[in-house]
Amino acid sequence: MKQAMAIALGGSFGALARYYLSKWVSDLSGAGFPWGTLTVNLIGSLVIGFCFGLFEKIIIPGEVKAFITVGFLGAFTTFSTFALESVNLFREGESRLALLNLGVSMVSGLVLAVAGIMLARFLLK
Repeated sequence: MKQAMAIALGGSFGALARYYLSKWVSDLSGAGFPWGTLTVNLIGSLVIGFCFGLFEKIIIPGEVKAFITVGFLGAFTTFSTFALESVNLFREGESRLALLNLGVSMVSGLVLAVAGIMLARFLLK
């Protein structure tokens, strides 16, 4: 129960941090390219990698790890988790699986986003 509460609390902070940081960057950069989302995704990837490196060397309570990684960073950007899982596959010598994860996730994500748009348009006709 403590871990679930830590995740929920971290998630609420992560979602708010994503919203405000992305909005701030987008407001500064203007329309066109999604600089806010890119910024959030890249920062999240850096932070989750940094935390993973720390957690390899420093003993951190499970609730704190869950708060930071699953809660905060999971809500801040799931891209960070995706990036770390891909890095770990490469580190474990599973290059094919890592490349499969990268390719399938990116291509399928784009295809499914388009499919979702088309489905919404179809249902709203």
